[in-house]
Amino acid sequence: MTFPYRPLFLFEADTATIFEIKRLDIQSTNPGHLYFWLYFDHASGRLSQLDFESMSTEAGEHLREFSQGQLRFNATDATFTPAEGDPALTLRTITPPTLPAALETALFAFFA
Repeated sequence: MTFPYRPLFLFEADTATIFEIKRLDIQSTNPGHLYFWLYFDHASGRLSQLDFESMSTEAGEHLREFSQGQLRFNATDATFTPAEGDPALTLRTITPPTLPAALETALFAFFA
């Protein structure tokens, strides 16, 4: 199943990719129906949804809180700190945020 979407943010590391999309095929006033943060583990090929809790921006740095951890990012890099105490993951900010074909395939399979 494919659907129209717009990638909003894309962060890559050697071991994982974190990204946010907005689904364009859903009409809703509830942001939880439109916006999705996802975590792709390169080793397992598994895509999982991050459970969004809150967001803030201060001095050019963005913060997103998820039940799985915390993502801090700016125009060039990002850090994801897992909630369960695993080591932080350093990522590169990819601009423009265009999903590679393999990641897009995983995205469509996730929502199928």
